[in-house]
Amino acid sequence: MTPALIQSTGSHRRPSGFTLIELLVVIVIIGVAASAVRLAVTQKDPLADIQHSAEQLAYTVGQAQDRVLLSNTERGILFLSHGATFLEWREGDPMEGEEPIMWSVSEAEPIEWQAPDEARLSLQLDSQWVELNDELPEDPLLIQPHVVLLPSEDYTPAFQLDIEHEDIMDASIQVIGDGFNRLEVKRVEN
Repeated sequence: MTPALIQSTGSHRRPSGFTLIELLVVIVIIGVAASAVRLAVTQKDPLADIQHSAEQLAYTVGQAQDRVLLSNTERGILFLSHGATFLEWREGDPMEGEEPIMWSVSEAEPIEWQAPDEARLSLQLDSQWVELNDELPEDPLLIQPHVVLLPSEDYTPAFQLDIEHEDIMDASIQVIGDGFNRLEVKRVEN
């Protein structure tokens, strides 16, 4: 017998293909690589939280409009640099030096909307920019709403609230109220 023949018949040949362990290791490596690529490619939209918050404001205003319609009494919205507060009114007492209509935050049913921390708010009332305060005025005589919700389901004046992310200059979220319809929320590319 020749040595080549002995070697080929006496050796133990490994079957071709992969073992189950090798296949599982390759699958795990591919899964980890795919996850890393996905995380690198997809980025969280920073305006998504602001848009969601703006939609919450539109919903809250809609709920307040429904309450005004049912109660047949006006309510006001006072925008602040970090959100909005809903106000109710009462007749003022001239003997106390009060105005005929006095606005205040409802103690029985306070409603507020808080903008995200990274948001900057700008308000336009009937095409005029308005400076927003950080807090409610301490003097009750100075509390005045920017927008009044009427029992006719209308509100006055028309307004536009721009909500910008502090780190993004080329896009913002707008909440638009035309005075008659429910609020519209839209994303605007600058």
